[in-house]
This record gives sequence, structure tokens and C-alpha cells, in this order.
Amino acid sequence: MISAWFLGLAVGVVGGSDQEAPRAPAADRAAYEEARTRAGRDADAQVDLALWCEARGLAAEKTTHLTRAVLIDPDHARARGLLGYVRHEGRWMRPDGVSRAVEESPESQALLREYLDRRTRTSDDADDLYKLALWCEEKGLSQPMVAHLRRVVQLDPGREGAWRRLGFKKVSGRWIDPEAEAEIKAARVAQEQADKAWKPRLEKLRNALGSKEKTRRAEAQAELAAIDDPRAAAMVWQVFARGGDERRQRIAVDVYSRMDAPAASTALALIAVFSPHAGIRSDAATLLLRRDPREYAGLLAGLIQDEIKYKIKPVEGPGSQGELFVQGRDENVRRRYTPLQGPVLAPTDQLDRDENGRLIALRPTGYTYTGPSVGTLDISANGAARITTNGASSPFDGVTVSGGLMHVPTGVGQNAGLTSALQGAGLSASQTQTILGRLPQSVAFPVGGSWTSGSRVEPVYEERIQIPVEQMMAEARASALMARRQLESDVAQIEAQNAPRREVNERASAVLKRVSGADLGDDREKWMAWAVDLEGYVLPQKSASEPPPTYVEDVPIAFQPQATFTRTGSLLGYELRHSCFAGGTMVRTLQGLRAIESIRPGDQVLSQDTTTGKLDYRPVVTVYHNPPNETFKIDVGRETVHPTGIHRLWKAGRGWIMAREVQPGDRLRTVGGLVEVSAIEKESAQPVFNLLIAGGDSYCVGELGLIAHDNSFVDPVAKPFDDVPALASATSRP
Repeated sequence: MISAWFLGLAVGVVGGSDQEAPRAPAADRAAYEEARTRAGRDADAQVDLALWCEARGLAAEKTTHLTRAVLIDPDHARARGLLGYVRHEGRWMRPDGVSRAVEESPESQALLREYLDRRTRTSDDADDLYKLALWCEEKGLSQPMVAHLRRVVQLDPGREGAWRRLGFKKVSGRWIDPEAEAEIKAARVAQEQADKAWKPRLEKLRNALGSKEKTRRAEAQAELAAIDDPRAAAMVWQVFARGGDERRQRIAVDVYSRMDAPAASTALALIAVFSPHAGIRSDAATLLLRRDPREYAGLLAGLIQDEIKYKIKPVEGPGSQGELFVQGRDENVRRRYTPLQGPVLAPTDQLDRDENGRLIALRPTGYTYTGPSVGTLDISANGAARITTNGASSPFDGVTVSGGLMHVPTGVGQNAGLTSALQGAGLSASQTQTILGRLPQSVAFPVGGSWTSGSRVEPVYEERIQIPVEQMMAEARASALMARRQLESDVAQIEAQNAPRREVNERASAVLKRVSGADLGDDREKWMAWAVDLEGYVLPQKSASEPPPTYVEDVPIAFQPQATFTRTGSLLGYELRHSCFAGGTMVRTLQGLRAIESIRPGDQVLSQDTTTGKLDYRPVVTVYHNPPNETFKIDVGRETVHPTGIHRLWKAGRGWIMAREVQPGDRLRTVGGLVEVSAIEKESAQPVFNLLIAGGDSYCVGELGLIAHDNSFVDPVAKPFDDVPALASATSRP
């Protein structure tokens, strides 16, 4: 421990935020001594040994080897990242030190204030943002520049200057990232060149094998026997394996037998399952026994599919619901086939006739709903209340509110049509005015809710269903017949899918049984777990404690009825409503800890590259303000964090893990160290926020700086930067 401390002083580093671990077992220490003597002297070897020590609780030894890596290579990003250091203005510093340096630098503070002021005054417009980006470039603010340029090309994809400053190049009318495209292109070009060379050559050999000349056939066979180039695998498949010809597939199997490459193993696995010839399938399966199963086990396991299990309940007539219950491992589906039934009247139904004279029933549903806001409640200083409609012409102009009631003018006094009708019936002008005066001049509706000025006024309606009666019985019989036919058709489709699945399962599992020596039947998950175990990984365990959920699907009956229900509404009154929101979580930024809801695009947050381990400050592109959602309270000892269930945190040595999958005892990566989860529990819904980062996919939350994923899609992590190295084999116990 003392040696690690002195080494740390020598290079100006200290250990991370690891929690103190119990003393490692003697066997691990003995294995460590052996591993230390065998470890290389380069920086990468020292980092690998440090990760090995970390996995076994050898904290002091971990620090020693990380420090040695920094002594060997002062700019080793992975070692610095694991020690919790980030490069800022040419110096390796702690994030807290970076924040202090920014705070203590008058020049940095002045530049930051000017940037924030300019950003505040910049509108979300391509031209304005481009000007801000150019200013950032001039002042050396490269990270904010990237964030603003990214927004510019979103608003104006034709802005070439922005694309070029982002490092993109225009190829065939498309802007591309040269580095990523170069790797893909190199592999594609190499394969295309190989395909162009191999295809005519293999076609020539295929034709020669069918020659009547014995010598030519022998030469072709000899040339085929010498082929072992892995890049020929694709064209061997196209020229010989495709189509199902027995003789050609046998040649393909023979050629693949001499190719030591994953592509050849994949081809043999596909032939072993899909060839229509039993002998060829057997030969291909036998060859697979001599190959590395990691090259094809996952493919074969992935081909296995569960047969669809189901139960049916037939449709027996009008109104009789049929059912197809499909069982699944993760979920069940209950498909319901419900034909029309004849009309059934309720005591509350009101009989009437529609505009065509047909018998209908009006039925209250007991359901109430609100309509769009009709205005805003305005309460004056003297307590008088009225409805305002923002000056627009509205039937609610002139409405008053008092005593918990809204008084809506009927307008009968100004109804010229009604006046004309009364006078046309022979009434005098005075008689007409007398009748109009006796009619109600307003209608009162109840108003509910909190009476506060500015509240939105929304109408509340009672729903009614208009039910046709005369046509429904005949249509019910027709729909029952169609429902029965659809159920039978769906069952036939399931049987058609089960037959090929059963065949593929039998063939794929037969190969896997021979390779593994185990009989796991046609259980896809067990075979996938076995295949993943070959790679040195473990599939996440699914909880089997709860039965799978059942989802109900109401199958649309392929019958279009003419008699349909329609919904109408009757105004009951009005409701007053208002809204509010809240927030909260701390994020490590260039300026120190800040609440996530206060962050804006262009701010720089601390991010760790999960491939290299490098810590860096990256600009925020977008801040997401989301509706309330359930969160989890994760206690890591010194503090708690509150992510939603699907938010991902970095589990040390493994990679991204959803918060709802975190378990007590899991170790999570922080800035420069690890913390152990002590407890986790669900919380009630609350407003949630997220960030999208440019040039990275993570940011650091809380005082400890837990590594959290941003709002982008989660890419699979082939090899975590803090993966425990293969050096661990040195600790194998008898």
C-alpha cells in the first residue's frame, strides 16, 4: 500500500473512489505474485494486471499497476481514466480540479460568461447557430462548436461548411464519417475483389467437373482440393451450395472442410440444417465436430424456435365469442373472435327513430368526458368572475359566472329567425316580444374545480350511444359465420408454421447434441446459454417466479356491418383545470455539479468512452424534459440516485445494465473507481429528464460520478474497457 502511495506521488496521481475491500484470500495473493512475474512491462499489460487485481479486491496492487502504466506512458488514456483523470487543456486532472481551474481562471470565466450570453441571445435558427459555432471555433471552444454545428445540420442539411467542420466529407451526394466508412469500405472492397476473382474461377471448375474428358475432370477436382482461401467461402456458396443440387452441395462441403475460417463453419452449419439431402447434412455435421463451436453454435441455437402451442374455443353462433389462446414463453396471446349479436335493450334505453325512420335506442353510457377549453376564468379585483376568450369571436362571449354556475345566454331575444317565424304565424310585434320575453334568456350550468383566475374552462359531457335495432340480427348471423372461418384460417396458419420449425429444430439440435455431448432438447434458451458460455459470457437470467403476461387481441371480423353504433354527447356542465411540474438530479459538468433540468445544449458534461476508458468533456446536443414516470431509488452507500427502470448504468467488467436489473451487491463504475449497490427500491412517478451527448454516449451523475448512458440508442459492447482480462486463468484453483 505504501509503495502504491509513493508511486502515486511520483506521477501526481492518487487512487480512485474504490470502496475499501476485505483482504484478498491467500490463494488470490499467491496467484497475483505469479501473474505479476509473468505480466509484460508495457503500459497495456500493467492496466490488464490492475483490472485483474481490482476484480479480486487487491486495491493497493491495482493502484500500483495503474500508476506504473502512467509512468511508462503518461498519456495512456485507459490507465488515466481508471484512475479518474481527464485531460483538460493539455494536463491530466481530476474532474473536481478541472472545475476549480475553470472557476479560478479569470480568462476562462470571462470566456464562459461571454459564451453563455451569446448562446442565450441565439435563436434556434440555422444561420444564428452557425454564427455562434464560428465564434466558438475562433475562441477555441471546440466542444460547444460541435454541439451547435450538429444542430445546424439538423435544421439545414445543405450547410456544407457545418458538415466540413464536423469532419464529414461529401461522397456521392452524402455526408459521411471518413474513418468509419474507411473500415467498412476496406473490408467490402477486399471481399468484392475476392468475389470477382473467385466466381468465374469456380464457375469454370464447376463446368469442368461436368466435362466428358476424364483429364479435365481430374484437374478440376485437384484444383478444388487445393482451395482454402476464406474469402472464397461466399462464392463457393453461390456456385455450389445454393439450389439444393446434391452433387454440387457435396463439392461445397468438401471445399469448406479445408477452410479454417468462421465463414466456412457458418456455411457448413447452414448446410447441416437446410440441405434437402440427408447424407450431405450428416457429412456437414460431422465436419463441424472438428471445428471451434464458437464459430457456429450461436447460429444453430438461434435457428431453434419454439413450436406454437395453442387452444381453441369455437364460435357457436351470433354473440358467441370464439377464442384462440396461443401460449408463449415470454407472453401469451388470447385472440378473441366476437361476432355481432342481436340487439338487447336496457331499461334506461330511450326508443326513437333516426332521420330515415328506422327504430333506434338511445342509451346513456354513464361515461363523462371533457371537451376543448372554451376560455379562461377571469376574476376581477372586486371578485366578479367571467369567461374570456382571448378576444376571438365565440359563443361564450358574454358568459358570466356566479354562485358556482355558468350563465350562457340563449340569444332568443336576438334570434331573427324565431322572431320571423312567430310573426309569420299571425302574431303581432308586441305579442312576439311578449313571448320572447317569457323565454329563458340564459341557461345555467354547474362549474366544478378550484376557482382561481387563469384556470382553463372545459366543458363536461355525458356520453350516449345511438343503437340501431332493425338490421342487427341478420348481420349478427353473417358475422358469426365469418368469425368461424377466420378462426379456422388462423389455426391452419399456425400449423403451417409449426411444420418447418419442427424440422429445423430437429436438425439444429441434433448437431448441437453431437458437438456439446448434452441433450437440451429443442429448448432455444438453454442452447443459447450454452453458446454464450462458449464465448466466456453469461446470459442474463430471467425471473421465472411470475407467469407470463397474457395480451388480449380482439380480432377484427372481416364483415362490414351496415348497422353501427354512434356516440353522442349531452352537456352537463364545466370544469376548471390548471397544471404544474417539478424536477431534480446532479450531473458533472465543466462548471462542476449542476441540476440536470438546468443544463442546455452546448454545456459540456463529463463522459467516459466505454471502449477506451478515456474520460473527456463532451457537449450536450439535446435536453429531454419527459412526463412523470416511475423511478428506482438505488443506494450506493454515500448517496442515492433515481433513474427510471430502463435507464442504463455501467456495471464494472460487464457493460450497460438497466436500472431495474440492478441487484444489491452489484458494482457500478464511477469516475475513477467503483461503488457497491446496497439497496434498490421502486419509487412513485416524478418528472424525469435526459441528455443527448455529441461524440459520446455517457455522462456522470451524482457526487460519485456514476457512469450513465445518454438518450441515444444503446450499442452492444463487444468488450468493456474495464473487462477482467484473460490473465485471470492464472488464479484457477484445483
